[in-house]
Formats: sequence, structure tokens, C-alpha cells
Amino acid sequence: MSATMRLAQRIAGARFDEIPANAVEVGKQALMDFIGVTVAGAHEPLANILVDEAEHEGGHPQAQLIGRATKATASQAALINGSAGHAHDYDDVHNAMSGHPTVPVAPTALALAECLGKSGRDLITAFCAGVDAECILGRYAGPAHYARGWHATGTLGSFGAAAAAAHLKGLDAETTARALGIAGTQAAGLKSQFGTMCKPLHAGHAAATGLQAANLAARGFTSRSDILETEQGFMATQSESADLARFDSALAKQAFTQDICFKYHAACYLTHSSIEATNNLCSKNAFDPNDIVAVDIEVDEGHLRVCNIQEPQTGLEAKFSLRFTAAMALAGIDTSSIEIYTDELTRDPTLVGFRDKVTVSAHEARNPDSIVTIRTKDGADHVDAFNVAIPMTDLDAQWQKLETKFHALVDPRLGTRQAQAIVAACHALEDMDELNEFFPELAEH
Repeated sequence: MSATMRLAQRIAGARFDEIPANAVEVGKQALMDFIGVTVAGAHEPLANILVDEAEHEGGHPQAQLIGRATKATASQAALINGSAGHAHDYDDVHNAMSGHPTVPVAPTALALAECLGKSGRDLITAFCAGVDAECILGRYAGPAHYARGWHATGTLGSFGAAAAAAHLKGLDAETTARALGIAGTQAAGLKSQFGTMCKPLHAGHAAATGLQAANLAARGFTSRSDILETEQGFMATQSESADLARFDSALAKQAFTQDICFKYHAACYLTHSSIEATNNLCSKNAFDPNDIVAVDIEVDEGHLRVCNIQEPQTGLEAKFSLRFTAAMALAGIDTSSIEIYTDELTRDPTLVGFRDKVTVSAHEARNPDSIVTIRTKDGADHVDAFNVAIPMTDLDAQWQKLETKFHALVDPRLGTRQAQAIVAACHALEDMDELNEFFPELAEH
């Protein structure tokens, strides 16, 4: 049986009662976190452009635009909410897919669950099925897919969104396989677009593509049912390291959602370890800025092609600059604040001075840690290493951290009462037989 069909069988056969409890819990956390970052990004310029385009197109009001007062068609909502959710690059990540797992899947699952009148359990199950699919494909593709310039959030995320949509629509395995084929032939996203509006568009496009793929497959649209492994198929064209043995191993894993890692700095995830290491050094040492001679950051080589903009000129570029985010940490600036990343910030003389003392290099041997060395005038080297890519196991503590982040993002925009209602609903999502009262809470009133 083809790999595509085996994955389709897993998607079609997903059941809530078979999802591990920790995966359910983290799934609820991921949905809450997605709503928070989407509310924060709902009125960003890129989101406004997409909303203007949707209003120009017109269509039936089927699904809520998160953080806005209006609805749109389900596919428009998936596109807009997915893009807005990635606007600040503040959404979660997963090592298995080398990308952001929730932002292409959640907007599709939410839009379709609203349209179809699904329960909280249905929503969680479809979401976890989507995350599992894109993570399994991340293992299948191997590191070459991301290394050669594909943005996995857009490419693998298209399959994840299709999986979530296919499950919510109750498609059988054969139809789900065709949905994966329809999604696969449209999957896209180039890392060269990092630092522009196109990076968040990748997430929204993946969400809309996956939704459309499931809808078309349900109507009888044809596609290959072996899109993953066929000659000139997805893996053959997009990864030199694709390995069916890794696919088999990943397919045998019960769940992936519990391994999601959340972001607490509003910048590219690959800057976070160096930010944390720099923060640690600054908390242990009262550095006089004039005493700092140089700052060396050693990272995995892959970082250099993702977040190594040397002299960012815009707030968005600053999010993809190891040098500049380290400078922010040295200056004691709150890197978790979405408002702080402005074009003006990149021209701040103090930050530019710190930035120019920072040198970024790759580890000689593979090392997941980011190592920061601050050298001072007295000849001392202050060193710290950090790796943020380790999922938390204390889920109660993770709820607390995520709720703090959520309220910081949502309270100023929707108000504290509404934010509290969303948090409470996410905690109890599996007990909600209907979501009719949930979706209005996501709207701007």
C-alpha cells in the first residue's frame, strides 16, 4: 500500500478517545495560543490587505475572522486567519516538521468546524490529525526539504490542513488520499521570502489550500492517490533526503501534538535560544555597555540561512536577525512585546552599537544549543548555552505561561472579559458538544 494511502487511513481513522491525554491538552493550548496571536495580528497591514481583497471578492459569511467584526467564506477565513496568525511570527513550532504546526491547521479546522456545526472533540481530533500528518511528512522528507529553501509551514502545512479538513468532513481513506494529492500539487512557500508579508501568507495559503483540497475531493475531483512517493511526486521533487523508513517510524508514533514548542519571544524561533542565553548572562552579570568588547553567537548552520539578516532596516527584518535580537536582549528590551519591533527600533543608536559588536558563526560540529559569549574589557569571557527546542512536560506550568502571553495579546484588543471567556472555553473544549457560543467570542465587538 502506498505511503499516501497509509497516511490517509490514519487521518480517516483518527478518534478522540485514542489521542493521548497530553496531546489533547497541548492541542487545546495550541488552539488558544493560535487565537491569541491571530487576534494580535488581525489588523496588521498584511491582514488588512487580505480582508480588503476578500471584501472585493464577496462571498457567503460562513466563518469568523478572528479579532475582527466580520465573517467571510470558510476558505477566505482560513487564508486571512492563517496569515494573521503568523503576522508576528509568534506562533508555535515543532521539530518534526521544521516549521510552525498550528498556524496552517488551526484556521482550517476552526473555519470548517464552525461551518459544519462540529463539537469541541471533533475540533481537537481534526486538529491533532492535521498536526500528526505534517509532522509525519516532516520526518519523511528529512532535513533536505527545509535546507534547500522550502518553507515547511507552507508546504507540509498544506497537507496538515487537508488532513484536518478531510477528517472534519468525514472523508474515507480513498477520498482523503485524493485530498492529500490535491493539496500536494499546490503546496508552496519559499524561505527567501522571510522578512516580507509573504512568509505569513505561506501559512494562510496552506490553510486555504488544505480546505479547498478536501472540499474538491469530496465533490469527486481527481488526483493521484500516491502523491507523496510517486515518481516526480512531492518527495521526489522537494527533498533529496526522503526516507520511507523514517516515514514508517513516524507513522507508528501515536501522536505528535504533545511535542509542540511554544514561543515567548515575538521573533523567529531560531533567535530564541540566543536571546535566552543572552538574558541569562545579563541577569547574572551587571554589564556596563561600555565594557562589552564583543559578543559571539554560535548556532547550528541552518540558522544562517533563516535569521541572519546582518543590518535589519525594518521591524519585520529585525525578527530575523540574530545580531539585532541579541542587541535587544543586551539592552534589556522586552523581546516578547509585539509592539516593540518597529522600523524606528532598527535605527536606535544604542541597539545599532550593540548589534555591531555581535558576530554570528556556525558550530564546527552539529550542536542544538546556541552558545553566546560576551567578552569584556577586562579580558573575561562570559558564556551561556541554551536550547529552546525541548517541549515542556509540566503542562500546568505551560498553561500559566501561555495564559499570561494570551492576555497580553488579547486583553488590549478584545477586552479582559472576552479573553477570559476564550481561555475558559479552551480549557473545557472537549466537553463542548456545540461551539455556537465559542466562535462569537473570537470576534471584535
